[in-house]
Amino acid sequence: MNIEEALRARGIPLTHQRLAIYERLKKSKEHPSAEDIYRALKPRYPSLSLATVYKTLQTLEKLGLISLVNRPHAQARYDAITERHHHAICERCGRIDDLFDPRLDELPLPKGAGGFVVTGHSVHFRGLCKGCAGAKERRKR
Repeated sequence: MNIEEALRARGIPLTHQRLAIYERLKKSKEHPSAEDIYRALKPRYPSLSLATVYKTLQTLEKLGLISLVNRPHAQARYDAITERHHHAICERCGRIDDLFDPRLDELPLPKGAGGFVVTGHSVHFRGLCKGCAGAKERRKR
């Protein structure tokens, strides 16, 4: 389902700002924050508010058009890829890379989950991206 169909099905108008927010996110590979999207679009949409960006992202997430990629103690980041995938998150620079691996998709629920019913899962690997790991090695020398 595309954004126009999803919004229409819920009776939500498709505004230029909503479409611009969604398109900006779809074109990004960086998993931008609401603030990143706001800064990128504000020059073209002077009346755009940060609250509108947040509300639009929340709406798009509820509709299943985007997903929230959380990092502990960091600002929320968003992803327009809604097919099952996982993430590698750099703890230094915040870079988030998408990982597609069917083996991760099939992880079993750990024993002792006490009747927990799984509706989905996402694996997040934390560490240092190639750039940050290389910088750390160069500093050691």
